[in-house]
Amino acid sequence: MLAGLCLLFYFLPLFHIVPLKAAREQTAAAAFDANAFVEKFWNTQLLPAQGRAVDVNELLAAFKKNPEEAVERFGHRLGLSTTVGFFVSGKGTIVAIDSRSVSIASNEAGKVDVLIETGPVFGNTIRDGSGLLDVNDFPNSRDFNAISSEINRRVEERVFPLLKEKASKGASIQFAGCVDITNPETDLMPLRLVPILIKIP
Repeated sequence: MLAGLCLLFYFLPLFHIVPLKAAREQTAAAAFDANAFVEKFWNTQLLPAQGRAVDVNELLAAFKKNPEEAVERFGHRLGLSTTVGFFVSGKGTIVAIDSRSVSIASNEAGKVDVLIETGPVFGNTIRDGSGLLDVNDFPNSRDFNAISSEINRRVEERVFPLLKEKASKGASIQFAGCVDITNPETDLMPLRLVPILIKIP
């Protein structure tokens, strides 16, 4: 009996001894690569999805008519958060520029209704507002938060430099990006846009 058990455990051991270096390499290989994930997401999902973004003027009109319906129709909310994200696009005229922001009027009245703040980007505006990522697909919350950091870094490194280089008062501009709305009374005029794409002729 004892000999049989020994033979069984020899071929089917209860545990395996793995060298520490090999274990670390396996762990590193299995780790989530946020940079690689976001690079693919940015190019193959986020940028192509701008065609489905709601026009800024349509969103503002919807909020004016019925805020709850606007949220239901166009908004993306993560869990029970009171903040709702929106994927928007539009075109307008740059009416003001300073060291921290670019103000845009997308309406015929020339009133500023979109503001792009050109400082460091924080938060989850694009990750959640795009509606393209599901938190349930990322069991590790650190991985999900790392996605936001990588997205925000791309905005700072790829979008803002072009905006700062080409923006001038009176210039036409096309844009796509995401906005957060927590309180419609204070967050609508202007919409604070985190852009994923800008075009200035």
